[in-house]
Amino acid sequence: MAKVTGPLMSMSAAGALGKALVFFPWKGLAVVREWLKPANPQSTGQGNQRIYIGGTGRAVGKVQPNSSFAQQLIDLELIPSGQTKQSYLVKYILTNYLTNTTTYAAQLASCTGHTAYTSFGTQATNLNIVEFDLDYATDAPYDKALGLYLLAKASIALGFVGAPYTDALTDWTTTDVVAMVADFTDTV
Repeated sequence: MAKVTGPLMSMSAAGALGKALVFFPWKGLAVVREWLKPANPQSTGQGNQRIYIGGTGRAVGKVQPNSSFAQQLIDLELIPSGQTKQSYLVKYILTNYLTNTTTYAAQLASCTGHTAYTSFGTQATNLNIVEFDLDYATDAPYDKALGLYLLAKASIALGFVGAPYTDALTDWTTTDVVAMVADFTDTV
């Protein structure tokens, strides 16, 4: 129900008027727009995209804002104004590695075929990262190790300095994976 102060449209209003209009404050202004019913199609394409975002977001969320890993992003001046470190990393990974079903399958295969795959999985378990899946998606579930693997790949591509980021990802061992995950929480 709409709450109206003063004659309609002259002072302020908040709420919905039937299922036609919505009145609300925005940036100090009283505005009105058409009422829209949110859509949640749960299509296969939408499900696949949600797997990419959800799985990546869960891994990136383990990077603490004041950690040495996050500090590398700051030192390299990679984060655009108005964007958080976490949102930057998720967007970077989605844009560069998970653009569609084909690239997702390729990254998943690279991760599961990596010699340190078990270490990525163990560290994911230690961070309470679990496999992510949706019933209406057609792509394979987001492996819990994939998020850490993609963070390692992104950190190398972005030019992080010091060990283990100066080593090629194909050469990473358990020691490198553990060192990267330690950087997620080590404060600077």
